[in-house]
Amino acid sequence: MRSSLVSMLAFSAALVFAVPAPSRVSNLVKKATSCTFSSAASVSASKKSCSTIVLDNIEVPAGETLDLSNLKSGTEVIFQGETTFGYKEWKGPLIRMPGSNIAVSGSSDHIINGGGARWWDTKSTNGGKTKPKFFYAHGLDDSTITGLNVTNTPVQAFSV
Repeated sequence: MRSSLVSMLAFSAALVFAVPAPSRVSNLVKKATSCTFSSAASVSASKKSCSTIVLDNIEVPAGETLDLSNLKSGTEVIFQGETTFGYKEWKGPLIRMPGSNIAVSGSSDHIINGGGARWWDTKSTNGGKTKPKFFYAHGLDDSTITGLNVTNTPVQAFSV
């Protein structure tokens, strides 16, 4: 019986020592993923797996939203190059970004060009053309939007 107990203790000790040390565990944790997108469709398809999203020269098709919903908490979104939008009379928004702990910024040379002149008809939201809201940041909690270079919004630049 004593030899069985000693064997069991030795086996248990081997199992305890087989667990990776904390430094090895940290090496096993999946590293943060940085994703660079050059099309609006690819952003929609793959954004959930990224902790850093670089939007590089995105052309958003007419009548579609650059939808940055359902990002992981802690995601960083960086606009790079020129982001543009196709023309269609609709309510929009052109960009949607809810989430928690999201950091939105732009590289030094970026611009987000809403192409607003195509919608401008001197009537603002009081009739005329149906104009899309530009940047819809409802439900963007504990987050920051800094350093964006925005030009030519169709109407109501930021809805927060």
